[in-house]
Amino acid sequence: MPGTVVELVDVVKEYPGSPPLRVLHGVDLAIGSGELVSVVGASGSGKSTMLAIMGTLDDPTSGTVLIDGTDVARLGERERAALRARRIGFVFQQFFLLPALSALDNVALGLLYSGVPVAERASRAAVALERVGLGARMRHRPGQLSGGEQQRVAIARAVVGDPSVLFADEPTGALDSTTGERILELLTSISESGTAVVIITHDAHIAARTQRQVSIHDGRILSDTGALVLEGAAR
Repeated sequence: MPGTVVELVDVVKEYPGSPPLRVLHGVDLAIGSGELVSVVGASGSGKSTMLAIMGTLDDPTSGTVLIDGTDVARLGERERAALRARRIGFVFQQFFLLPALSALDNVALGLLYSGVPVAERASRAAVALERVGLGARMRHRPGQLSGGEQQRVAIARAVVGDPSVLFADEPTGALDSTTGERILELLTSISESGTAVVIITHDAHIAARTQRQVSIHDGRILSDTGALVLEGAAR
């Protein structure tokens, strides 16, 4: 049975107003190490809010968020930042690479707040770029790379610290279908290596490529094809 790396227990998110706007309604979700999960829903379904809460970028109004068994609510901001640096990776539709830096230096930035010594950052960044198939392009700057290559750099930056979970928010949205397929294959291989991968998407075709699909609508989980995985069901 895989260990639980992310768990939401009765998570509610509201924004002030008269009446308050409730975006998440008592969400329960558990994700195990090595799982490849898609969270699929239309715009306004609550999936981006759920991503922010799972990634410790936002707080729930009520409920519990656990990352590797740690209750996030018990952490101060410095401890929470350290948790994100060591346990969580993010990939977005936009690549957010610094144009003046090489691919190697962009990836090394992923270790800036993780406590890794300066001398070790470059070597670990090189290994991460080899892992995503860019060993020969690590000295290139983003402007010298294709869109797919830039997303691979972003993925390398996200996994260079060996996180427990990688959140990918519409990771193929800015790419053509062929390049997007290669990115999905890469994310699949990362999950097979033991890192949980959670893909946030509105695209049912992308969701169909994952082992587990969580459907969200109006802040409620409508279905979860892998809800029994964490209870020992065969994968």
